[in-house]
Amino acid sequence: MLDKLEKILVNDNVFLSGGAGVGKSFLTNNLMKAYRKKGKFVVALGSSALSAFNIGGITLHSFFCLGYCEDMMALSVFDRKQKEKIAKLNENLKKIDLIIIDEISMVSANIFEMIGFRIKNSRFDGKILVVGDFFQLPPVIKEKKETLFLNSYYAFSSFFWKDLNFKNVKLSQPKRTQNLEFYENLSLIRQGVLNEKIISQFRQMCINTKELEGLEDDYTLLCGINKKVNEINENKLNRLSTPLVSFKAKIQKEDKELEDSKLENWIKGLNILEDLKIKIGARIIFCINNWDKNYYNGEQGVVKDIIYDEDKIYISIMKNNGINITLEPYVFFMEEIEQNNGELIVNTLASVSQFPIKLAYAITIHKSQGMSIEKLVCDIDHIFENGQLYVALSRAINPDTLKIYFTKGVKFENYFTNILKFDPRVIDFYKDNAFLDLEFEDNIA
Repeated sequence: MLDKLEKILVNDNVFLSGGAGVGKSFLTNNLMKAYRKKGKFVVALGSSALSAFNIGGITLHSFFCLGYCEDMMALSVFDRKQKEKIAKLNENLKKIDLIIIDEISMVSANIFEMIGFRIKNSRFDGKILVVGDFFQLPPVIKEKKETLFLNSYYAFSSFFWKDLNFKNVKLSQPKRTQNLEFYENLSLIRQGVLNEKIISQFRQMCINTKELEGLEDDYTLLCGINKKVNEINENKLNRLSTPLVSFKAKIQKEDKELEDSKLENWIKGLNILEDLKIKIGARIIFCINNWDKNYYNGEQGVVKDIIYDEDKIYISIMKNNGINITLEPYVFFMEEIEQNNGELIVNTLASVSQFPIKLAYAITIHKSQGMSIEKLVCDIDHIFENGQLYVALSRAINPDTLKIYFTKGVKFENYFTNILKFDPRVIDFYKDNAFLDLEFEDNIA
């Protein structure tokens, strides 16, 4: 698949799509390694600090000097103050072979149009790869006010999307779950399709409040409300009799000109806690992939010990698979691309060091993006956004250890149908565009 993707990128820009857990991130990371091995310069961008980190890159707002602008009008005003920055960006773009934008579903049409404005006004001669699934979480729009793109706020509605003339490719084979029937049912839900067979499978997973309270603590509850998540984690932590230990994130500012507000927003966007409170015996969930240190995003375990070794602190964690690891803080870098003697280099603006874990008793659906969770309870009482139900259910590795918490006083099938929120414009987009399946297509022109 990597060879096929590289071959297409020789002549075309690419949109890489597919449902949850099919390996989009894995393929993208391998593509970056392959390009860099050949001495090519790749820039990996995310729509948020978290998606940027997951792809080993920087935020697209930072890279393209978009500030807090939400449309072209605001950008034209903002640009009067940053002529030097834009000149540097244009110099950088000349030397870049590939731009990757991850989590494209969360990039609005306005933002994508601003990216187009930057690229068209530069001498960028490389290719663009956008990665994501428009059936998952949509862009966060503060005000759905009138824009150039009245019919839709997704990136695919922008003029720049059409200009790029993407070759659409997809992955379709599940990597997260081995249960094909479950995966097929999730795939139908992803597209807004429900039938009695699907409803029946998920109805059997329903539990009430008493059953929820009777579940063991190794289940993670996913829900849509921050306040509820915080209350559950706090209550579970309070039940443990061991001493409370608090770890403050260590923030290091390297660039003195970096605005504090920008740094704060970047840290908030990462899936870590500025003040991590844990106890020995607490159940935790890993929030990032770190294959070198033997843990992945969504994997769980129990805190066995807190080790103080001279000026260093470690957390001993017994993972669910029985493997014990000694966890050290992870350092996240806020970076930008710069030129040095004609060469592109990555410059560090700031860093934050923190243990990449959270309490595992409850997390929000938004923060579960990219996670694979073994024992999962989806609280569907408060589903309010397009794609949210699909994102929640598709975190599950095994349908046998997936529960659905449902307490509404209505029929399950009626409620389940109502909360399967999807945007018909997304369905039309996938229907109207042909996709090559990289796993089955052999004749790549």
